[in-house]
Amino acid sequence: MRKLENVRYASRPAICLFVVSIFLSCFASAQPSAQSRNLSDCMQGGEACDHSKLTTRQATAVATAEHQQNLNGCMNGWTCDASKLTAAETKSVAIAGGERNFSDCKEALTCDQTKLTPQQVVAVGVALQRRNLLHCRDGWDCDHARLTPEQSATVAIADHERLVYACKAGWECDVSQLSKAEMRAVATSAQERNLSGCLGGWGAKDSTVCDHAKLTAREATAVAAAEHDQNLYDCQNGWDDCDQSKLSSRDLAEVNATLHQRNYVACVTADSTCDRSQLTAADNQRMKSDRKP
Repeated sequence: MRKLENVRYASRPAICLFVVSIFLSCFASAQPSAQSRNLSDCMQGGEACDHSKLTTRQATAVATAEHQQNLNGCMNGWTCDASKLTAAETKSVAIAGGERNFSDCKEALTCDQTKLTPQQVVAVGVALQRRNLLHCRDGWDCDHARLTPEQSATVAIADHERLVYACKAGWECDVSQLSKAEMRAVATSAQERNLSGCLGGWGAKDSTVCDHAKLTAREATAVAAAEHDQNLYDCQNGWDDCDQSKLSSRDLAEVNATLHQRNYVACVTADSTCDRSQLTAADNQRMKSDRKP
């Protein structure tokens, strides 16, 4: 029995050593080697790449990757070494460059029109004409002299519609160009905008948004009711915009009751807004029972 125990105890150091060696082996395999990092740098075109440390197989893979990166750069018009391209690749790059130049010309970007084919010259002219029309129609910088009579008529309609919209929105505009019907529509919009401003509570804040003098009798009644409700709400919440002089006796009693109850709750809950000087004897007595768990 003693001999069996000796064997058991003697095997423990060996087992521990075995476990540690396995752990160190796994840890080492998890760390990227300097060679693998160098390969990754070379494959990605990194400055840290050291070609002299590549194996023959790695050097072949890196050369292929570098060639593809150079080709991509040439195809996209970026910095590249065209001398490293094959004849077929050089032809593909030339075609891509021509298509890119053609696209730039159509978009009115910097391009070389001397490199366009006759068909491309026609297509660019059509594209630039349409682009100019869209800019004129949308009110952007454009050359009106290049518009056809039909296009000029289309642009004139769009310009007038923008003018009417600006006038109805209350923006700066030339009302002399409006028809009588449009003038009436602009006046209606101004009246509606003024009513909206007054109903929104801007009467005492900004006369350019709400002008009570411009309200009809019916509108004035609606605005007065809205302003009364807003003032009552402000007073009930203890806000600075409250004007108690505009409250009726009934409103004032309601506001005082609301404020008193709010102060009572603040005192019961030990809130910092509590004003004990506003509490009555009855409040103090009731507070004792309200505070019981």
